[in-house]
Amino acid sequence: MRFKKSIFLASSLLLGAVTTHAMAATFKVPTSYQIMYIDLKDGNNYGDDFDVTIPSGHHQIVVRYNQSLRHGGDVDMIKSEPLIIELDVKKGANLELKAPFIHQKARAEKYSQKPKFDIVNSKGDEVQYKVSMLPLQPGFQPLRNYREEIKEFTGEGATTQQANASANATYSAPAPAPKSVTQTNEFQMMQFWFNKSDEQTRKDFRIWMVDNTHQPKVKNTQYEMLQFWYDKANKPERKAFQVWLVQ
Repeated sequence: MRFKKSIFLASSLLLGAVTTHAMAATFKVPTSYQIMYIDLKDGNNYGDDFDVTIPSGHHQIVVRYNQSLRHGGDVDMIKSEPLIIELDVKKGANLELKAPFIHQKARAEKYSQKPKFDIVNSKGDEVQYKVSMLPLQPGFQPLRNYREEIKEFTGEGATTQQANASANATYSAPAPAPKSVTQTNEFQMMQFWFNKSDEQTRKDFRIWMVDNTHQPKVKNTQYEMLQFWYDKANKPERKAFQVWLVQ
């Protein structure tokens, strides 16, 4: 009798888990996009295709265009600013973000400035949503706290006055450097080696520019050449390079 009760209890728990999972919704993005946050919590599935499970209800989903394009032995990483999506999700819905896959670097860079996409359900019907791009704040920012920026931008946890100020705030990119500076050998060599670097090398170098005591786990030719040309550059050239990094 006790054995039968155990089987019944286990079956009930399993059925409940399956039912709960079946009622949950899913949200998927293509390989050219990245899920950054679900309601300001980290996405927990990272891979070629993002596919996350979310409960029904209203959600804030933060994504960004995150495309890697390979040509020869080089890889270009092209990213947009975070895109803040607000939408209502029905029980059991399977939602998918549909966006073009772009193979050309120039087109991808243009697309990243103002990404366009649709969100559809399993029937292919478009789902209504609101989206806004997190503004790029002026100044050199090697490391950004996106969560705090998003909270400030959306007014979450702020007073009404602060929220209105955040919503009405306008940001502009840093002014481009004079042409005479960007044509120097030092500036162009910094650009050259940065473009040839992989994502981790770029991250390590950005940190090193702020903190010269930073030591990457792995040094490579690109990292060492970036250090060499940055040390060789004068103050206007370094400033111009920092501005170029955030444009």
